[in-house]
Amino acid sequence: MNFSEVLKKIPTPQVSMPHMPGIPKLNTSSMAGTGQEELGKPPMNMTQEDMQQLIHNIGESVLIPEDGAFVALWILTLIDHWNNEHERLIILTERNFYIIRYDFLHSRVRDSRRIGLGQLTSVITGPLVFPSKSLMPIRSSPGVQMRWGDENEVKLTQKWNPLCRSLPYATLTHHPVYSKRDQLPPRQCEVPGAGYEDPTNPVSVYDVNNFLCALKEASSGMNIQFGSGDIVIESYGNLGSVVFNQTSLGFTKTKQVTPTSAL
Repeated sequence: MNFSEVLKKIPTPQVSMPHMPGIPKLNTSSMAGTGQEELGKPPMNMTQEDMQQLIHNIGESVLIPEDGAFVALWILTLIDHWNNEHERLIILTERNFYIIRYDFLHSRVRDSRRIGLGQLTSVITGPLVFPSKSLMPIRSSPGVQMRWGDENEVKLTQKWNPLCRSLPYATLTHHPVYSKRDQLPPRQCEVPGAGYEDPTNPVSVYDVNNFLCALKEASSGMNIQFGSGDIVIESYGNLGSVVFNQTSLGFTKTKQVTPTSAL
């Protein structure tokens, strides 16, 4: 019997989500006179109500009873094995965590990966570095790398495939909005479930260290090694990732909707 089958046999209460009364669903109305769908907002421009609605939507469309109680949600940066940066929702529950590619402009989950906390073997936190002979620019932000499964079983074809999403680890760092706290809408992150129980941190939902604290508490008592050290990104001279990251192609940007002219 595998791990997921064991979980299904464990009775759990329904997922406990923050109460969000009277908040209209985002991004589903049509723009008056245009017949076009109203676009949502990137994280930088989300209001407090937008954040509430995001958490509500995730609870309705993603979480299942087997997850146990909802802990919190974060909007972070995932760095893949080719050093490309991607905006991701990270959802932590009592028993699992999710890595979600979310379309903020249309309020849709584009891809979701669910990993049981019991599958984790180690969590490393520390500076993000490249091999000594790498030509890649130095990174300054901290990282958190979660590992599960057997890394020795990773095939060379997986490492050399930039589209591979089955590697048994994930590397996270701050979202770019973390350094733009003064530009956020008022009280954007003052929402239950947006980041983890730190009222002194106005950008906890974008803070990878805040996620690390919650992960440690959620996995207390489990056989997971938490340690510190360099997190090595095996990239030596990937010009494509430099351009990809500098132009923020992996992050949501505001799109301008041109009204349809009346004939």
